[in-house]
Order: sequence, then structure tokens, then C-alpha cells
Amino acid sequence: MKNASIILIATFLFISCSEPEKKSFRIGQKSVTYVDDSRNRPLPVEIWYPTSDTLTNKETKKSQKQLFKTIETIKSATIANEKFPLLIVSHGTGGNRFSLTWFIEKMVREGFIVVSLDHYGNSTFNKLPREFVKWWERAIDVQYVLTRVLKDEEIGTKIDSSRIGGVGFSLGGYTNIALAGGYVDRTIRESEKAEDREMPAEFPETDEIIDFENDSLIVSSYNKYKDHVKDDRIKSFFVMAPAIGFGFHSKEQTDKITAPIFIVAGEGDLVAPIKRNAEKYHSLIKTSKIYLFNKDVEHYVFLNESTEFGKKVAPAITIDNPNVDRKEVHEKTVVLALDFFKKTL
Repeated sequence: MKNASIILIATFLFISCSEPEKKSFRIGQKSVTYVDDSRNRPLPVEIWYPTSDTLTNKETKKSQKQLFKTIETIKSATIANEKFPLLIVSHGTGGNRFSLTWFIEKMVREGFIVVSLDHYGNSTFNKLPREFVKWWERAIDVQYVLTRVLKDEEIGTKIDSSRIGGVGFSLGGYTNIALAGGYVDRTIRESEKAEDREMPAEFPETDEIIDFENDSLIVSSYNKYKDHVKDDRIKSFFVMAPAIGFGFHSKEQTDKITAPIFIVAGEGDLVAPIKRNAEKYHSLIKTSKIYLFNKDVEHYVFLNESTEFGKKVAPAITIDNPNVDRKEVHEKTVVLALDFFKKTL
């Protein structure tokens, strides 16, 4: 019996020593602006990547007027010398490329390169009314940025181009469903509820009167780009609280989707209610899986954790139900995403 115990211990020690030690990466960060000349669209981009560099000059001063907590990165660090899978992130309407840094941080530390972009005319500091309803052009933004990143002389050489995933929140969730092959119908149907087509709270103030159904610029954009949104380079998609469900009515609109899609949402979402969005997409997409948080979890829980200043000036997007810990929701979401991408990329 004693000999058997010694053998078991020795075996355990051998296996433990044989397992490769998991690398712990820090986060490198590079900022760049790409310009899609064909559409006259400047696209600010952040590239976040694994690095073994050490942070030398730690910033001690932080702005007192930040809505959300920030993450620690090393600007222009040396990227680790190996091939990594890539994730490309699409923010929600009126958001920006920093809206999901809680997610980006965890994924980079796990060995992903992550690219996030500001969608032209539909981001925090660049709001143009027409761009808020030209949803399909966001997918073209992602395609353009992906092409440029893959050609980047430094970062591009470290990307495993066979392992590219898409990530999106809210309108960015729809953006990824479009990239997977989902075809949106922008026409209003009689059966639609009025609240389905209400402009989001982030919509910019304007004195211009725009007929969104018949405006020539919007209609011509839809006709030009509606059939060019699918991107087969992206192998799987992780979407949080997806919106624009009102533009999907039948499985014919999603029959081109062959890539796996994982949908995460909260049952308490009043901005993109799950019956008309997350669950609707799940019922229409044959390759989808879904995870729903309980009825206390609302839409903006998928944004970054808030600062105290943020809670004072923007409570609608920073304060959650008292029963909800935003950090815990984030941690669970990351576990789901890591498991999903490890199986599909």
C-alpha cells in the first residue's frame, strides 16, 4: 500500500512538471487611424496585444472626469514572438473602441490579439445622424480594418489568420451577425411596434429633418452595401446584448450563416429586450448558442465598470440593479467567451 502511494505521488509530480507553464502576458497597446478612402471614412483603431515587456513609467495621475475604469497597458510595447488568434471588437451605438476594455484586457492576457475600432459617425465623439441608421456600413468598417491589420508589418505577422473571431455589444452585436452573413431588412412592417424603431438615447441632437425611410443617402448606401457584409475570414462570433432584431423576420435572412455564434444577454434588458433581439436571433440562427443572465441584469452591464464620477453624471449606463455586480457578470462572460473561442478558433 505504501509503495502504491509513493508511485501515485511520483506520477503526479511527473505530470505536474511535464505540463507546460501557462504564459502570463501583459498588454501592449498601439493606436492608429485607418482611412477607408472608398467611403471617405476615418476609422480610429486600438490594437491590444500580448507582450512580455515591463511597464517602466507608471502613470500616477488619472483624470477625475472619466466615466469608466481604465486598464493598465504598455504603449508601443514589443509584441511577444509567436502567432496569436485575433479578435476584432465592435462597440455599441454611440460607444467607442474603449467601451469593452474589461473584455479586451482578459482576452489579451489569455493570449489573443484584440483590435477595437470607432465606427465612423456612430461613436462617442463623432456622431452623425445618418450613420446611426446605416447599420450595415459598420460591417464594412470591420472588414476594412481587418484587412489593414493583417497587412501591418509588425502586428500582422503575429496573427494566426486561420483563427479570427468577432466580438460585439448591442449594435456591435448586430454588426457581428451581419459579418457572419445575417441580412437586415430596413423596411418598416405594419406588425412592428413603435418602440422598436425609436432612436437610441445616444442619438445626436440635430435640427436637420431626415426622412430615414426614404433619404437618398441612406437608401443608396443600403442598396450598395447590403450584400457585401459577410466576411468568411472571421470564423466565430461572440455577441453581447445584440440589437436590431426588428430587422430580422425569417430564417432566410440568416441562412448564409455557417459560423458558430454565441449570444449573451440579460433577461432584464429594456434597451434591446431579449424577446425581440437575443432570443429572436437565437431562434433564427441555426449555428447559435445562448446564455441568459437573470431578470436583474440589464443592457449596459456589458460596458466597463464605472467610476464614482461616472455614476454621478451618467447613471443610466453606469448603475446596475442593486442585486447585480457588474464585475461578476464580466467574469462569467469572459469564462463563456474563452470557452467558446477555444472550441471554435
